[in-house]
Amino acid sequence: MRTKSIMAALAVVILGLTLAACGKSSGNGGELKQIAQQRVGDYVVTLLSDTGQLKQGKNKYALEFRKAADNQLVDVGEVKLSSRMPMPGMSDMTGGASATPSGTPGRYTVESDFEMRGKWNFGATFGNNQRVMFPINVQ
Repeated sequence: MRTKSIMAALAVVILGLTLAACGKSSGNGGELKQIAQQRVGDYVVTLLSDTGQLKQGKNKYALEFRKAADNQLVDVGEVKLSSRMPMPGMSDMTGGASATPSGTPGRYTVESDFEMRGKWNFGATFGNNQRVMFPINVQ
């Protein structure tokens, strides 16, 4: 009888650990949610995060480049970023942003800082001087 109780307790612990591992955020192995996506020439460019949105302040998220023909991730070389928030009657507000290769070709880790909530224009230059601009709503 005691062996059955120990085995049942062990099964509950293993099940709990398995469920906890499956529920982790993308930074820890979970799935990323799409923020925005655009096709640029032969590429599909996608912004992804744990929550599917960006928030005021510092953010860490992903930028993916895929070949439109076969949807396979593709290395596009150096990626340069910009983020601007239009300010009526004033100069645009700019936000710092950087992209580094994630270790998976075609996927880049992005770190940025959005000082205010609202509509931002987030741009990336990649490959042979190709450009993409995402209008995003920062929460």
